[in-house]
Amino acid sequence: LAALIAAPALPPALAQPAPPPAPPAPHAMERGMHMGARMFPSMSEAGRATMREAMMAGGNRRDDRQKVEAAREKMLAALEAERFDAAAVKRAMDEERALSDASRQQRQAAMLAAFQKLSAEDRKAFVTDSRAMKARMQGRMEGWRERMRSRMQMRHMGQPPAPPQSEL
Repeated sequence: LAALIAAPALPPALAQPAPPPAPPAPHAMERGMHMGARMFPSMSEAGRATMREAMMAGGNRRDDRQKVEAAREKMLAALEAERFDAAAVKRAMDEERALSDASRQQRQAAMLAAFQKLSAEDRKAFVTDSRAMKARMQGRMEGWRERMRSRMQMRHMGQPPAPPQSEL
């Protein structure tokens, strides 16, 4: 320790400059632009912006989910009642479906309007990118299913399951 304290300062050629400051956190719109570029890499920037706007349109999804959940809770409350009331269960189910349908219709209308604004090239790129995303998700799901099958097989044979592998 004394040697370190007494050591002369490093010459400027060996000194390490201070690390650059961390970049500022991206603005929400910038994050959306990066997300759009990852989601639709084949589309033009204008096409990605159109799709980003459409995906953000269609009402407040959090509020919509809360309304659907409240309707679902009404159904569960009616189901757990001492005296079964089929009409009350049906009303709650109908309410849940109507809320879900309204939300879905808003999102579909926004997407249809966006598709109408896209160039033919961007529509084709959207299809290409959508199919690629679907294939990636199917691959991930198949990998997950295979890991679950393997773990179940190992448990069945009396072996402890292997620790999960991180997906980087």
